Amino acid sequence: RCPAVVCQALFKAPCQHACPVGLDVPGYIALIKAGEFEKAYDTIMQRLPFPLSVGRVCHHPCEGKCRRTQIEEPIAIRHLKRFAADYAFDHGLECIPQIREKRKEKVAIIGAGPAGLSAAWDLAREGFQVTMFEALPVAGGMLAVGIPEYRLPKNILNREIETVKKLGVDIRLNSPVNDVESLLQDGYHAVFIATGAHKGDKMGIPGEDLNGVFDAIDFLREVNLGKDIEVGQKVAVVGGGNSAIDAAGVALRKGAKEVHIL
Repeated sequence: RCPAVVCQALFKAPCQHACPVGLDVPGYIALIKAGEFEKAYDTIMQRLPFPLSVGRVCHHPCEGKCRRTQIEEPIAIRHLKRFAADYAFDHGLECIPQIREKRKEKVAIIGAGPAGLSAAWDLAREGFQVTMFEALPVAGGMLAVGIPEYRLPKNILNREIETVKKLGVDIRLNSPVNDVESLLQDGYHAVFIATGAHKGDKMGIPGEDLNGVFDAIDFLREVNLGKDIEVGQKVAVVGGGNSAIDAAGVALRKGAKEVHIL
């Protein structure tokens, strides 16, 4: 494998190689072309339990490596993934894989975000007994609290979380873990720590601690958890990344008359 996706002698499909989870991109695109939408969805679900969500918010590194760029423009890989997932959602289809032989070993997962839920999905399919401990009142991690609902509707994410739970995964909300050793003493054979990246960077300039100054990560989390935050009439957003743009969009939806991205 070439992490930089530059050694083309090592791989046949650059798009699949660039995908962080190694989706069979050529496979599901071929199935969509053939009209086999359910099979395309099943192919995606073999490695990704969140195609509805990822099809909406993924930064699609696969498209940057698509060989069609040498001719015109890349194939809209993310949109095709979303199409297959939306087709399954609209037609009430689910892909609940058969659990391999049930095992006696118990695994604890700290954090019910994308990494934790993905690990739970894989472990449960292998027959392990999985319990997830989530400090927040909702599962989903940054998918749930770091992305505005207008970009990722809650019913979409919750549908995919329920799919993971149908494998027998126990998700315990409002359950922070302060001592990993205690989990091992409680009979868990392994612990997977997936606490995520919920802290924004500080700029190190005067005034960051004044009233009315929010970290974008904290701001989005509070709004997603239903907190009533007064943004005022005029908002400045420092930065132009994904969180900054999301924060600007949320500020407008919360009543700001002007939002300036600096």
